Amino acid sequence: MKFKIQTHIKNIYNLLIITSLGLVAMPALAQLDDDVVITKDRKVELPPANRVFEKIPALKPTSEEKTMRYTFFDRKPKGVEEVKFNPNVVAPEGTKNNEELETYNNYATLGAGNYGRLLGEVFLNSNQENNLIIGVHAYHNSTARGPVDDKNSSNMYSKAEITGKYLAEKFQLNAGLNYNRDQYYFYGYQRPREDLDRKDIRQVLNTVQFNVGFENTAPNARVDYGIKTYIRSLKNIYEAQETDWGSSFRAYFPIITEKFVAGVDAEAYVTQRTDDVVDKRNLFRVTPTFKLNFRNFGANIGFKAVNEFDEVKKINRTMGFPMVELIYKHKGMLFFYAGLDGDIIRNTLGSMLNENPYLKSRVSLLNTEKNKEIYIGTKGDLSKGLSYNLRAATGNYKNLYFFNNYSPDFGDALGDTAKFNILYETESTRYYNVTLQLNYQLAEVWRTNLKVDYNNYETKAYEKPFHRPAVITKWGNSFFVTDKFLANLDLYYFGKTFAKNPTTDAIVTNKDIVDVNTEFDYLFSKQFTAFVKLNNLLGRKYERFLYYPQQGLNFLVGVNFSF
Repeated sequence: MKFKIQTHIKNIYNLLIITSLGLVAMPALAQLDDDVVITKDRKVELPPANRVFEKIPALKPTSEEKTMRYTFFDRKPKGVEEVKFNPNVVAPEGTKNNEELETYNNYATLGAGNYGRLLGEVFLNSNQENNLIIGVHAYHNSTARGPVDDKNSSNMYSKAEITGKYLAEKFQLNAGLNYNRDQYYFYGYQRPREDLDRKDIRQVLNTVQFNVGFENTAPNARVDYGIKTYIRSLKNIYEAQETDWGSSFRAYFPIITEKFVAGVDAEAYVTQRTDDVVDKRNLFRVTPTFKLNFRNFGANIGFKAVNEFDEVKKINRTMGFPMVELIYKHKGMLFFYAGLDGDIIRNTLGSMLNENPYLKSRVSLLNTEKNKEIYIGTKGDLSKGLSYNLRAATGNYKNLYFFNNYSPDFGDALGDTAKFNILYETESTRYYNVTLQLNYQLAEVWRTNLKVDYNNYETKAYEKPFHRPAVITKWGNSFFVTDKFLANLDLYYFGKTFAKNPTTDAIVTNKDIVDVNTEFDYLFSKQFTAFVKLNNLLGRKYERFLYYPQQGLNFLVGVNFSF
């Protein structure tokens, strides 16, 4: 089971090493799982991330950094999460330590907790004042015991990476190499199973990824562009393997004036998945766009051409999706928008395991088609420090996927429903989505972020949208109590979900999830910090997936040393 880190600082991950420049010119131009963001003012914005493992020390504070938007990283409640504290946090404006704040390029963290929890992390990076920045990161988080059957529900996550960035006057080059290892167990079996051998329920995922990117950073360049490419290899101990090569290219340039801009996105993914059979699955996408920006009115008009290929399933098709978005700017900083969109959403073995690590072998993989999504929304600043984004959408999915417990064939080591299969609704599925996000910063005292996500699926092939909650709420808070004391309080709510017992065909209801976590950090000095983190304060062994109860009340205590 993987874990995530929620940080309080500007995350500057993707420190890069200048290697393999020739890979930048690879003919297959495609997109990484995270979008390339290219803007002329060089403002960096971090999108919400579901799986964030990196924690990089902050750059030296500047006036621009002190006014940056405060963001929280989304994470699913899966027991103890990574410590999100970093002693190099930029102090809130108005505190007396702003001018005295000193940052350090390196840190080491040690922690321990119940369930036999061990946490260790170290980060070393070169002088950030140089054009070339190189970083080395190592991380380990493990439990010796789990919520049920002692060692049969333990887990371990380890990571090692080297990253680097070269900053020139008009461009930047970055690269990285990382290795991840996840070890966990299929402990959702029906009990009692005294005869069960741990090796029969063990799973290990090994992932190696190399990435390199090139980006134009000239502030007044007539053409903005960027390119990234990566190659990732995923293997498990059941002889399944997925090799994924993806690249992306983006360019924007004015046609007549700065108010009329053309753009093009080109993406390519070449994937080979081996799990009993060899399956080549590729996807290519080209999206030309035009952006108009007038005083109170803006528009984005484009067209997506997507080619999808699957060798085993005999799929080779190209589809087109028109894109239209109209934007109206009201007085002040209020925006109203409406649009039409569509796409083919790429699903891989890696992305599926990222959502549900307890998948059986040889699961079927299909991409999901999002057809004719219509949306409206509004966003803006309501007052000083308070911003919002409200969006409502409806459309149709084809091959929308669900997770459900799987009844294995006779002779399987588990002999019950501990693993999950992926179910697809091949007919069109109508969906409705409403998302509300509020951000508030009372800079000297309190920073908070609230996100509510509602989804409704009109399923046809299945009685319920298995393991898809209708409501997900995430509320994160940071309190700057004193110059030395920082407190955090996070709340997660997942609505009830449904599953079908494959042996009885009975519909089972998973109760809703309420997960409350808190953390306290005390700065003894500029370099030494102690922290205490308490998770699942209500002590509920909730089940995000059927038959997989999570840890009850758990804690993590540790120290962080910067140097």
